[in-house]
Amino acid sequence: MDEQQLPQERNEKNNNRNSPNTEFSFKYTELGGTSNRYLIVSYNSKTNIITSSTDVSGSNTTQKQPSESDEQELKEVVRANEFFKTKTDYPPEKEDENLVAHTLTITMGDNIHTTGWTGASKDIPESIIKIVNGIKKIVSKEKIV
Repeated sequence: MDEQQLPQERNEKNNNRNSPNTEFSFKYTELGGTSNRYLIVSYNSKTNIITSSTDVSGSNTTQKQPSESDEQELKEVVRANEFFKTKTDYPPEKEDENLVAHTLTITMGDNIHTTGWTGASKDIPESIIKIVNGIKKIVSKEKIV
C-alpha cells in the first residue's frame, strides 16, 4: 500500500515515525547522602554525546558517543514506561540530610518533564527506576562512569 502513496506522503509518514531529527535529551543526577555522592549523566541527540561527572567542580568529566542502538534503546525505555505521565516530585516521608536526591529530566520532541525523588520516597513508579536502570546500563557498558 505504501508504494501507491505519493513520495511526499511516504516521506511525511516516515518522518513522523522516530525521526532522527526529533530532539532527545536527558539529564540524570544523584546528589548527597552520607558519602556526599555526586553523579550527573546527560545526553543530547544534537551533539550525540553522553557526558558524566562524579565531581561537583566538573573537573572529572567523561564524554563518549553512544551507539545508535543505545540511543534507540533509551528512547524505547522512556516511551514504554510513560515517563511524561509521572509526577514531578516524590518526596520522602521525612527530611534527612543523609538522603540521596535523584532528578531526571527528559526531552523528547516537544515533550519535556522533570521528576525528583530520594531513596526514602514512597510510591516511586517502577517505570522511573526502569528508565534510570536503562541509563546506568548504557553508561556502564560504554565505561562512561
